[in-house]
Amino acid sequence: MHSPTDQQSDDTQPAVIRAENISKTFVHDGVEVRAFSDVTLNLRRGQMVAIMGPSGSGKSTLLHTLGGIESPTSGTIWIDDQKLSGLNDYELTLLRRRRIGFIFQSFNLVPTLNVVDNVTLPLILDGVSQRDAVPRAMESLKRVDMSHRLQHLPSQLSGGEQQRVAIARALVINPSVVLADEPTGNLDSTRGRDITRLLRDVAHENQKTVVIVTHDIRVAAQADRLIVLLDGQVRFDGHPSTDAEWMAALKLEIDG
Repeated sequence: MHSPTDQQSDDTQPAVIRAENISKTFVHDGVEVRAFSDVTLNLRRGQMVAIMGPSGSGKSTLLHTLGGIESPTSGTIWIDDQKLSGLNDYELTLLRRRRIGFIFQSFNLVPTLNVVDNVTLPLILDGVSQRDAVPRAMESLKRVDMSHRLQHLPSQLSGGEQQRVAIARALVINPSVVLADEPTGNLDSTRGRDITRLLRDVAHENQKTVVIVTHDIRVAAQADRLIVLLDGQVRFDGHPSTDAEWMAALKLEIDG
C-alpha cells in the first residue's frame, strides 16, 4: 500500500469515518460472494477521496457500507466516533439523515417537487419547520449557484443543474460526510468537471469529508486521496499522480 509524504499533513485532521477490518459478504443461492474484505480506512475532514476499481470490485458496496446503508459482515465502523454497530435501526436512520449527505448518479430528485422543495425535503422529514427549512435551502442552493432556478421542476433542468440541486440537498443538513456514487456518470465531460470542482470545494472550503466512487480517471485525478479496489481488497491508497503511475503499477484497466 502506498502512502506518499504529501498526505501526512492530513493526519492532523480528525477522522470523520473510521473503518476497522470491515468485510462484506452476500449469499446468493447458498453461495457466498465476497464484495470486499479486511478494509481499514481513516477518512479525514477536508479531504476529497476517490474510490476506483473495475466493475464488481466492491467499490459501491464499500461506499454504502461506510454510509450505514449496508451493514458489514464483520469489522467496525465509526462516524464522528459513533460506533454504527451499537445503533438500532431508528438511531441509524437518524445518523444517516443528520450526518451523511448522499449524492447519486441518477440524481434521485422528487419529480413533482420544485428545486427549493427538493432541497428542504430532508429537513422537513427531520421535523424542521418550513419557515426554518426554506432559508437553509436557499443558502445551500446559493452555495451551488442554483438560486435562479428555485421554482423549476427537475424535468426543466439540465443534468448538471439537477446534480447541483442534489448536492445542495446533501449539504442542507450540514453533514459530517458527503458520499457520492458516480456523481458525474450521467453528465458530459464539461458538466462532470464542474461537479467535480464543486465537490472538491465542498471538501476544502466547507471542511467536509467527501468520498466519491467513480470510474472516471479525470475525477480521481482531482482527489486528495485515491483508493483502488481490486478483487475486494485495497491495492492502492495514496495521492493520485497525474501520470497514473498507480494504474500502471496495478496493471488495471479501469472501466470507461
